[in-house]
Amino acid sequence: MPPASVPLYTVDSDGKTVWVNGRDGLLGRFGVNGIDIHHPLTAQVELGSECLFCTHAPTTAEDWDLFVGKMFSEFGIVVLKEHRPDRFRSC
Repeated sequence: MPPASVPLYTVDSDGKTVWVNGRDGLLGRFGVNGIDIHHPLTAQVELGSECLFCTHAPTTAEDWDLFVGKMFSEFGIVVLKEHRPDRFRSC
């Protein structure tokens, strides 16, 4: 197990894309052209499947709310408003 100083997850964003990474890799990504919410790496190996919830279409403000909700319901991760993509800031 990683030392306690290693965070359980990180949330990074650049104004267009948001990445949520756990200790063993990508858990979620919200981008212009889709959403990826992945099983943790160990579950991917056990289940033989990467995607927990994935889309491949242009995203909307409603999709952002869906992403934030799923990151919390699946992993208990709170994605702060500061990571909301710039194109949805006025919505």
